Amino acid sequence: MQEVTFILGANLSNKEEVISLAVSFLEWNIGTLKRKSSQYKSPAWGYDSTNDYLNQVVVFKSELAPEIILEKALRIEKALGRKRGSEGYSDRVIDIDILAIEAQIINTENLIVPHPRLHLRRFCLLPLAEVQPSWEHPVLKQTMDEMISNCTDTSTLTKLTN
Repeated sequence: MQEVTFILGANLSNKEEVISLAVSFLEWNIGTLKRKSSQYKSPAWGYDSTNDYLNQVVVFKSELAPEIILEKALRIEKALGRKRGSEGYSDRVIDIDILAIEAQIINTENLIVPHPRLHLRRFCLLPLAEVQPSWEHPVLKQTMDEMISNCTDTSTLTKLTN
């Protein structure tokens, strides 16, 4: 069994309902929910949008292989209405990204863990620090506090729930 940490994000449709459904689908398909962060409202990252995101970090215990976890997460996104395009960042009904699988380092054609932009995004770091405060980035060799201090993202996040 391993701990798998996801970031969930939505900025279209009923964001709260979609995030809740994503957590339920992950429970049914990935493993046991162990912890979840507060929800945060954040602006779009990497592109301009008038739609704010709702983000939440969730941690699951799972015995599945990382590639199977990714496959199942992509299926859940599709079931919830995610349409993937090749144009880069855009508004979305749901985004489910694997942030970390304990201290594993994975770099394959389809999967990079830890998430390659995790340390650049406040909307990942702040909720991650709530649920994994002692996690250390296995590539950067930085603690959560160090990554937050070093993050150049100046986005303003609003904490919505505990």
